[in-house]
Amino acid sequence: MKKDVLIAIAAIAIVAALAFGLNAMRLPLPPTPSQPYAASSSATETKSPNGHVVMRVNGEPVTEEEFNVAFQQLPEQLQQQFASEIGKQALAERIVRLKLLEQEGRKQGLENEPKVAAQVALSRTNAVADATFSKMQKPASEAEVTKFYEQNRAKLESVELNHILLSYAGSEAPPREGGARLTQEQAIAKALQIRAKLKQGGDFAAIAKQYSDDAGSAVRGGSLGEIAHGMLPAELDKVVFALPVGEVSPPVPSRYGIHIFKVTKKQGEPNQQIRSMIAQRVAQQDAMQKIEAMRKSAKVDFDPKFFPNAKMPPIPPVPVKN
Repeated sequence: MKKDVLIAIAAIAIVAALAFGLNAMRLPLPPTPSQPYAASSSATETKSPNGHVVMRVNGEPVTEEEFNVAFQQLPEQLQQQFASEIGKQALAERIVRLKLLEQEGRKQGLENEPKVAAQVALSRTNAVADATFSKMQKPASEAEVTKFYEQNRAKLESVELNHILLSYAGSEAPPREGGARLTQEQAIAKALQIRAKLKQGGDFAAIAKQYSDDAGSAVRGGSLGEIAHGMLPAELDKVVFALPVGEVSPPVPSRYGIHIFKVTKKQGEPNQQIRSMIAQRVAQQDAMQKIEAMRKSAKVDFDPKFFPNAKMPPIPPVPVKN
């Protein structure tokens, strides 16, 4: 109940702020009388509604699909606030004010101004192009996913990784217990002592909890979870993926501190999350190839004054008359 009240207050505050802003810049035009809502309204409309009409603003319809698109374009945090019934009504009020501004703009002929017309045209192009690109993406087969993985195995493999991190003066990671930092040389010497304990059979998780300055992973025994290529800085990525399973690395300096790594597992086959990412990539690549084929066969004329470096199509030779 308390959460709903907070959401309602937030939504009302947003609408109130918007209303204040609109009121401050509202033009002194005579008011337009509103038409009562009716599912079969005969009011003059600028367009024929395509879908379920959920409200009308001065007789102009707003469909459920338009409302849902407006909701989906909100940032995730605002979507959470507008998800309740109270929030949905607040969003409707926001759309009403936008429609009113649009109507006033049309009265002044603003939609015909070059900049506004260009923005409208670009918005339409983006919307239709996005929908077309999505439709062009055919689901990738299991064979295509497997082939892509095999061709890019070196880039897509992942490891289960543990580490112990020691802070030093100038590193980005602070000492877990506070106090004076070690020099880099002292931190490396300490790391060598810890590695010796590990090589003698010391329990990695217990030693990580005792010594590691990475508080987040120390409580998990030094576990960093599953790490894929690109998740670590390049210099660490190279060390980690060259490390055999079960072997403890020598001290590895980085801007974060001095690391001791241990790989506990290497993924031989992609997990479901990786397979889903590959399937999406394969589908997008196929669509991009189709787009490039369309580009090659398209007739495109560039204004040479605006695009002086554009490659113009060759001018056909003028036939010579004998």
